[in-house]
Amino acid sequence: MIMTKKTILIFFLMLPLASNGQKWAVSTNILDYANFLTLNGDISYSVHKNWTVFLSARYNPFVFNSDSSYGKLQNKTATISAGTRYWPFFVYSGFYIGTRVRWSAFNTGGIVSGRTCQGQAAGAGINAGYSLLLTSFMNMEFGIGAWTGWAGYSKYSAPVCGRLLGTESKWFILPDEIKVSLLFTF
Repeated sequence: MIMTKKTILIFFLMLPLASNGQKWAVSTNILDYANFLTLNGDISYSVHKNWTVFLSARYNPFVFNSDSSYGKLQNKTATISAGTRYWPFFVYSGFYIGTRVRWSAFNTGGIVSGRTCQGQAAGAGINAGYSLLLTSFMNMEFGIGAWTGWAGYSKYSAPVCGRLLGTESKWFILPDEIKVSLLFTF
């Protein structure tokens, strides 16, 4: 094969693109589906060989009928998070630590008692985890985190049509983001 000047030029122009590796990743947390079928997704982008930025969302609109005296089970949520992760080795491989900000609207009830809480929460959190390479484009990610912030909510006597028991707002610190995720890089 004869290499022309044009072929050599194209090769050297494409080299930086080929050496960057995977820049984008999408993932879903398998454990969230066990939480009353909570739909979830995460998209991240590599801004440096050790740093990624991400945006994630969780959504659960489901109400389940129950044989218990409460009648209904629900863990409704709409949550949006944005943050960064630092990867000591390379992005999407090995250990990471991260930070994020989060906003969440929730309506939870009938799970432990007949009472329901409905409100909003906002705050910041930290997380850490490990990404295990399965193939050149797929990883299994394990992680855990915590978040703190402010929550304002109303308490009701029942999951559906309950009477208002009161309202509260308070600061909180909670464990969060226990994850076993499938991550696809491209």
